[in-house]
Amino acid sequence: MIPAHIEKRTLRVFVVDPDKAGREETPEFRAAKQRLKEDGHYRCYICGSIHELQVHHRIYHMFANIVDFEKLKEWCEEWDIYGYGRLLKTQPITSIDDIRNTMVLCQDHHTGTSDEVDGGTGIHNLPIGEFMMQKLALPGCNPIPQDGESFEEAMERVRRHQKREEEDNE
Repeated sequence: MIPAHIEKRTLRVFVVDPDKAGREETPEFRAAKQRLKEDGHYRCYICGSIHELQVHHRIYHMFANIVDFEKLKEWCEEWDIYGYGRLLKTQPITSIDDIRNTMVLCQDHHTGTSDEVDGGTGIHNLPIGEFMMQKLALPGCNPIPQDGESFEEAMERVRRHQKREEEDNE
């Protein structure tokens, strides 16, 4: 069995939040949300939930005035989570609200809700590697404590799964 332990880090993030105009929902963003629904993508990208959904800007709205849209387009084609990067490859990205820059997330995986882990399940609270493990971990092995679950409970859950795997392999 691989030993499990709690890895606890305090991250301090320093980012220049450029001056920007007041944020309003644009017609392009409304259309992107509607298309995500019509194309069957309106479920949480991480857990598949259809409840309390929000559309997340993968490159945050606060960077709308300083993003290099050509680089954003290239990145959206590399990490093409819904296929729009390939589908719209011939079209430039001219707005942060472009559908290629979106990800549908439930409340827990967008802003997080857990008091135990300081909202630890959301994309706004975790480094990308830890955040994505919530989608990529083997069933029962999600290493991130979920809403209402303590670190110790999450560790025990992962240990139980590892023990079952070892017993199955004997």
